Amino acid sequence: MHNNLLAKLSLQQLRETITIREKIEDLERELDSIVDGRPSTTKAPARLKKRKFSTAARTKLSAAMKGTTKKEKQRLSKSPAAKAKGRLSSAPLKERIVGTLKTAGKSGATVKDLAAKLGKGYGNVSVWFHTTGKGIKEIKKVAPGRFAWGA
Repeated sequence: MHNNLLAKLSLQQLRETITIREKIEDLERELDSIVDGRPSTTKAPARLKKRKFSTAARTKLSAAMKGTTKKEKQRLSKSPAAKAKGRLSSAPLKERIVGTLKTAGKSGATVKDLAAKLGKGYGNVSVWFHTTGKGIKEIKKVAPGRFAWGA
């Protein structure tokens, strides 16, 4: 008989009924927690599972959010404009710095001069000497900010 009553209700009345039912369930849970901690007779709503995306899906989402695709990234990385700006050189920075130091002779070259010749920032070259360059025995510091190849 209860189901027949629900079938005759309008959509708006059904929504109100659901809202009231949810309030009643919340109040019953609250009452149960206050009075002796007795378990509620109503069921708690099921929790939604957290979705996990595959690596491929995350990559696609990331590219979509950045506004580029994998093919566009490959095309951009090979463009002549990118190479002209010094972003993609044929030789790694280490080889280029070592080559420049060898041609500079015993007096060496300053970090500022090296940065200008290689088209890199002063900070980048300076940090390179204090990190990667430290591990190369042949590179000698001949003065503050000046390094030489001492083979």
